[in-house]
Amino acid sequence: MSADTGPMRYSAFISYNHRDRAHAVWLHRALENYRLPKRLRDAETPFGVIGARLPPVFRDRDELAASTDLAQAVREALIVSNALIVICSPNGAKSRWVNEEIKSFIALGRRDRIICLVVDGSPGSHDPETESFPPALLEGVETEPLAADLRPEADGRNDARLKILAALLAVPYDELRQREAARRQRRLMLVASVSGVLALAMSGLAVFALVSRNEAIEQRDLARQRSITARRTVDFVKSMFSVSDPSEARGATITAREILDRGAQRIDSGLEREPAVRAELGVTLGEVYGSLGLYKQGDAILRRTLSIPHGDATISARQQIALGDSLWRLGDYGKSVNAYRTAITLARRTDDPLSRILPSALAGLGQSLRDGGDPGAAEQPFAEALALDRARFGDANSDTARDLENFGLNFLETGNDAKARPLIERALAVRLKLEGELSPSVSDNRNTLATLAYQAGDVATAERYYRANAAVDLKVLGPDHPDYAGTLNNLARMLIDQRKFAEAEPLLQRSLAINLSQRGEEHDDLAYVLWNLATARLGMGDGKGAEAFLDRAYVNAKRTHHRTEAPIMVDLAGLRCRAGKAADGLALLATARPLMAKTYPDDPWRIAWLDTVQGGCLIRQRDFAGARKILTQSVPIVRKRWPAATLYGHVATLLLKDAETAGGR
Repeated sequence: MSADTGPMRYSAFISYNHRDRAHAVWLHRALENYRLPKRLRDAETPFGVIGARLPPVFRDRDELAASTDLAQAVREALIVSNALIVICSPNGAKSRWVNEEIKSFIALGRRDRIICLVVDGSPGSHDPETESFPPALLEGVETEPLAADLRPEADGRNDARLKILAALLAVPYDELRQREAARRQRRLMLVASVSGVLALAMSGLAVFALVSRNEAIEQRDLARQRSITARRTVDFVKSMFSVSDPSEARGATITAREILDRGAQRIDSGLEREPAVRAELGVTLGEVYGSLGLYKQGDAILRRTLSIPHGDATISARQQIALGDSLWRLGDYGKSVNAYRTAITLARRTDDPLSRILPSALAGLGQSLRDGGDPGAAEQPFAEALALDRARFGDANSDTARDLENFGLNFLETGNDAKARPLIERALAVRLKLEGELSPSVSDNRNTLATLAYQAGDVATAERYYRANAAVDLKVLGPDHPDYAGTLNNLARMLIDQRKFAEAEPLLQRSLAINLSQRGEEHDDLAYVLWNLATARLGMGDGKGAEAFLDRAYVNAKRTHHRTEAPIMVDLAGLRCRAGKAADGLALLATARPLMAKTYPDDPWRIAWLDTVQGGCLIRQRDFAGARKILTQSVPIVRKRWPAATLYGHVATLLLKDAETAGGR
């Protein structure tokens, strides 16, 4: 008998072995990013009325530790998932937990909603080394399950994606395939219609950059100077996007994108005999796309040029720095560390003592180590970068300001706010003088000062900083830049802590949309946005919506070992208790306690807040004496950090009052 109780929270649950993670990540994004045909929108489905995209897809990202049963969060996700997509390979076939997830889904009465995606092996071979299907898929059935096939000799990515979408939406596969073919045809026609104009424009730009002012220079001299002129052309292209006049919007304006896209096209045609120029342009255009907040486009164009053989160690170092920057922006800190280390090795081989390459690579390495959770290891590259830049420029330089800021952020990461503040203030002073009020770097520094004010309990001052920066970011960076999204998230948090939930919620929705578009579901900073959205929804009385966002936030924070993992667990525990699952909530708090103590050793209010939530759970269990004992100790610590009018202070005060009132009955 089916366990369906109403509209499903997730359109699908992806089950896979961790060795097949790359396939699962691709599928997750391919499904959630697919724009549905108009005729299917607003239709009633098992997962509710759908809009332009599918509801969220749940991806069990990691193999579970050995235990006697599936994790509670996974069981709950299976219950509210309309379909189960199994990534089938010899890895998955041998996985105990993939098999258990299939069994649990079948037990819900939904065998007919299992969709298979074969990525490796031989389905139906019954050979333990090559069999793709987990045993539970074949138990009690006479025929093998139907499957989309991602293997090179089979469907390929596009057709496999469409087959799975057709199964999820209960529509004919041919309908989606024909729609996709028509869409491709329209894109090709558009490209064909503008290619002549773009080619002509790029030819003009190339002539402008390559022809010397002296028309009498002979052709042989022009050829000999080609590489130098190409380098100057690169500098010219970069200068068009510099912050020399930050008041000009740097978002995806028509003019900026047209110039940039023309340059991207130029790399693939017309420079076949100039590999060094192609590689140099790939780095430059990747950097400019990134500066505009177009992270995925920048990463794609950079990777297209990484394999170009050019034999120039300096260009190779720049390529690795650009790759490290791209990976860092997208949250892949481990791989970005490797790229920066390669760049450092290459940079140390160059003979130019005035090169900015080595300190840039060192600064990038430190950033990735810090944001990857190892601020101690980041100190050495930061110190070397600062020493190099000071020796060349002194303190009144943007590169030196970057190094001072990095040291300040490192202290902030380790909880040493007193040392962080003067470094950030020095970096801000340099940037104000050199770059002006509207520089994005100035906004970054002021955001950090706002964070310091917030951590000191001055929410009103922090809000003023963030409001001012949001206006600047919108003007300078444009409405779709991830930095603008970060400022919106921070501003919304200030509003949440002042219990202005309805005002915060639309800011967070905008921040989430930008982050998903430019960074994807995997980026670690998404945990902040999802957690804040959950808190805003809960404050507005939407417990179900809050739980959905908290589930996503917890999965993200756990996967990335984000510092918000323990606080998110505490809020999830509170929701469990309010839903009548006090035992589950208390167990979650017990798991969160050592992690909270490890992550926030210098913030006593964090553990006190965990105890406060525990007291609330005891009230739900009608253990008023136990609740009163805990809350009497924890609430004053929370109130010392958070006044009664703030979110934490208000909730803590109410819980203590409830315990005292109920206990006296």
